[in-house]
Amino acid sequence: MHLLKTIHRSLPALAGMLAAQALAVAPDPGLADTSGCTAMLDIVQESLRSEIEVVCNDPNKPGCDTKNGQIRVILDIISHRRQRGADECDTIAQVNRLLRMLPPRG
Repeated sequence: MHLLKTIHRSLPALAGMLAAQALAVAPDPGLADTSGCTAMLDIVQESLRSEIEVVCNDPNKPGCDTKNGQIRVILDIISHRRQRGADECDTIAQVNRLLRMLPPRG
């Protein structure tokens, strides 16, 4: 019974020590590494630039011009977010959502 009383009295102190250790753990450096997102964003940016370099043909010129305008807006968003130092992974997620809204290639 004496052991149970000792453990019962010690629980708050043990809980505090465990909480302090949990807070003192260094963050995983892999979670802060955005180089993969930066590389992916570079690839997407280059791909979008090459997409708008293609000349729009007459049969679908209005649709092509609209799509190119939307791509230019996405490129501007990437540029502005990079100038502000925004998180590259957040930027690639936003760009991905915007790309899904573009009309299919035709």
